[in-house]
Amino acid sequence: MQTRITNLRLAHLVTGPLLALMLIRLYFLLPFPVKPDQIDWTPYSLAGVHQDLEQGKLVLISAKASWCITTWGHEYFYSQDPAVLKLVRSEPICCYQIDIAELPHHQFKAWQGYFDDISPLGVILLTQNSNHEVIKRAITIEGLYEQQLIPEIKKLRELQTEPSYRVVHIDP
Repeated sequence: MQTRITNLRLAHLVTGPLLALMLIRLYFLLPFPVKPDQIDWTPYSLAGVHQDLEQGKLVLISAKASWCITTWGHEYFYSQDPAVLKLVRSEPICCYQIDIAELPHHQFKAWQGYFDDISPLGVILLTQNSNHEVIKRAITIEGLYEQQLIPEIKKLRELQTEPSYRVVHIDP
């Protein structure tokens, strides 16, 4: 009888932690559902960006780095800002997310060129005008802090019908 109780306790000691580990692993393997009060981000895809531009959509690319907590915080706050959400949901805007910490060195350098800054963190806005020219605006972390995102989106939506003075090439 005593050995049976000991075996039962031993079974509980082994299965309890195993069950807990399985639940924890399952929790991290399942994708987190997007809250209705935040932007639904799509992983960055060059083909997706080109397709969205051809369809006349404005493309918002959030460039963040897994090693920079500041960018995660800024993205979290502006992706839940009611004014930004209203604009993203009412206009044809596609939202992409890229972690520049995962990019090869040459692509990292290209992102630095987009921002004309040492730190390629912030938001890139792209649209295509009536002449099929791509118009680009880069907003750094400081610009996001100063609430420049909504005015820049509105300016680019207006420029979609006008010829542009600046053409950019989108690197992969």
